[in-house]
Amino acid sequence: MFSQIRLLLLLLSFLFLSTRPILASDNKNIFGLHLSQTSDLSSASKIINSQGGDWGWSTVVIRQDLLNHQQWQDFFDQCRLLHIIPIIRLSTLMENNYWKTPEYSDIDSLTEFLNSLNWPTQDQHIILFNEINHAQEWGGQININDYTDKSIYIIQKLKKLNPNFKVLSSGLDLAAPDKLPDFISAETVYQQIYQYNPQYFELIDGIASHSYPNHGYIGKPTETGQHSIFGYQWELDFLKSLGVSKTYPIFITETGWPHREGESNDNNFYTAKTSAEFLISAYQLWQTDPQIEAVTPFIYNFPYPPFDHFSWVDKIGQIYPDYQQLIDLPKNKNTPLQISKYELTQIKMPFFVFPDTQYQGEATIKNTGQSIWGEQRFCINPESTQNINLSSICLGSQTILPNQSQKISFSFKINKDSNHTGNSYISWQDTPAYQLETILGNPTIYHPNTGIKRRIFNFFQNLFI
Repeated sequence: MFSQIRLLLLLLSFLFLSTRPILASDNKNIFGLHLSQTSDLSSASKIINSQGGDWGWSTVVIRQDLLNHQQWQDFFDQCRLLHIIPIIRLSTLMENNYWKTPEYSDIDSLTEFLNSLNWPTQDQHIILFNEINHAQEWGGQININDYTDKSIYIIQKLKKLNPNFKVLSSGLDLAAPDKLPDFISAETVYQQIYQYNPQYFELIDGIASHSYPNHGYIGKPTETGQHSIFGYQWELDFLKSLGVSKTYPIFITETGWPHREGESNDNNFYTAKTSAEFLISAYQLWQTDPQIEAVTPFIYNFPYPPFDHFSWVDKIGQIYPDYQQLIDLPKNKNTPLQISKYELTQIKMPFFVFPDTQYQGEATIKNTGQSIWGEQRFCINPESTQNINLSSICLGSQTILPNQSQKISFSFKINKDSNHTGNSYISWQDTPAYQLETILGNPTIYHPNTGIKRRIFNFFQNLFI
């Protein structure tokens, strides 16, 4: 009853939102696209983050036989620059016209590879394979127990490597029938997982949903139920009926209306104009549901069978004109958390330092985190002993990417009349301390205890002992 009331409220809200910016939800941007290849990111980002949008989403598949570190790091670096949050769906490789079942050794390679990459955001989203209620997607046979065992293994391994991995369930074909040996229904999948090992539902961080307007992809945006664009709501309700109490964020990683235009016209589908208008209406409804984190319609660029009718782009690389309506929608900004880390790799200071005199030094700082310095102000606060006035290390207008270094000037002064006793040092937040020593116990002359300078000083000191 609650879900029916909720859907009714969503549909009623649609009537009152017609003059409101459609994708400018109160606090997040759910807009995204499903990509068939990483090379499409640059052009897709202009759609995803159009009209005020920022940090929208993309779903993309990673295959176990295509684990090229440079290619995937380049993709993540481009996501960072273009402000796209990636959702990575795990896949194996095609073998005898079906997708090979992953071996545990394959899983080890995949998880360790994914952990070796510098992701663009703190949360790192992973989907556990694809539509496992199709035999073709799991080694040519339906085997939900095997999927469950391997999914739990993946989740536990990823979380051990990095707790920032957010693992989503496999998206299911919500329209599939119980028709072995080729298909089972989504209802049967969830029942079998829960009966076999309910720990699966405790471990996943979210639901990846394929909420298509079925049957035949010709449903209306206002229709509800398992075979509608609200299929995810049916999934949540059914899981609760099984006894699953956890609340999940929803990632609609496949959805949309195919258009009749393609390699050859298919009049069973709507025109591109109607398909685009329906998708606008769907977004207007989805954006009112706070559980939805992302919607990535299938598919941005695949103008050949079997997905030519789903593709937003035609054979000559042009977006279907009617989809411009979606590009023109006002969108909001996400502000995903990013890990900010740095390493002080070198410091330069004068060889001799006299009290009550201000000096200039130079620090070389390496960006070892996820964020791009310069997009937001970057400063490191000083943490020196009380007898030293030390400036912060602050970046100017430069843009510094991860793995890049920058030389930054700083100033410091030792106060002669300070009551400080013991060693003196300069440091900044989360950096090593650099000691300033007196020369032969003389409190009026100091020198930095840093590498080569320490060796030079010891050499001359030993000459006079």
